Amino acid sequence: MISNSSNTQVTPTLRALLCMLLLLHYPTLLTAQERIRFVTYNVENLFDCRDDSLTNDETFLPTSLRHWSKYRYWNKLHAIGRAIATIGGDRAPDLVALCEVENDSVLHDLTHRSPLRTVRYDYLMTSSLDPRGIDVALLYKPTTFRPFAYRSLRLPARYIPDGSYVRDILNVSGTLVMGDTLDLFVCHLPSRLNGRKAARLRHSIVEFMQQAIDSIATIRTVPRIIVMGDFNDTPHSKALRPLTENGRLTCITDTLSGSYRYKGHWQQIDHIYLSPALLDTEHTLHLSPHGAWISDDTALIEPEPLYGGYRPYRTYNGMRYEGGTSDHLPVCFDLEFTW
Repeated sequence: MISNSSNTQVTPTLRALLCMLLLLHYPTLLTAQERIRFVTYNVENLFDCRDDSLTNDETFLPTSLRHWSKYRYWNKLHAIGRAIATIGGDRAPDLVALCEVENDSVLHDLTHRSPLRTVRYDYLMTSSLDPRGIDVALLYKPTTFRPFAYRSLRLPARYIPDGSYVRDILNVSGTLVMGDTLDLFVCHLPSRLNGRKAARLRHSIVEFMQQAIDSIATIRTVPRIIVMGDFNDTPHSKALRPLTENGRLTCITDTLSGSYRYKGHWQQIDHIYLSPALLDTEHTLHLSPHGAWISDDTALIEPEPLYGGYRPYRTYNGMRYEGGTSDHLPVCFDLEFTW
């Protein structure tokens, strides 16, 4: 469960002393940490090839109609690892929120046996009641971010209609290299395929998450809260409105062109929300002036023959294997330090 300890205060004098110590002992580290890069990425059904008797993962097995194989699995892992690594430019992103990962096994392979193996990410993930077994996770560099508490938030059953399910929300609290505390939420809300029923369920989940956000805000002197993931909805929808009410959070992805394409139309359904302190340039830690952006990696898109233009280069189109990375594009932002 999450710790109830209050936010550690870093005074200007203490911060200056810490900077001097870092300069003396870790000069390259301080230069590298002038910005911290975050990514949220729905990686489209990252399943291994083994049958889990506790979940309905049969559609991603070698014997399934999709003919999911070790070759396809490792090809996808390599593509995801390469996509994440290149987002960092000269340095891989510091924290990465992932949606649609099956289990600890695939995260171990991603962080130890893909192009990300040299980054030395650690990770945390949920273990929710999704019938297919897909969850959300957070990759992080221990040299940048050190969790001190985490929990899996599960919507109470009384809010879930019969025949429906929801994925747990990952809530992680930790300290950055300079001593600032961050509280992160990673979520993957229900698909829009079920229309109004799914919209009501998304609204219930958001209200539930909003209560957790408000409780954190009461125990932090300066709350620094980040909410990331696949919301399956636009930020202006009624379902997501509780997150921004009363200035609670601000969506920094609402003007992006789109991270997902449906029937020829780009849609922005992968979002990032920040609390007010992270938007205030008077604070030492704040959003970089260039704001949020979508990865422009050309290896992640392909021509769309039916509607024209381009679409994310997905792994499967229905049952047909396409060989791409994901049907979503990564969404990114930087926090920067000033002192």
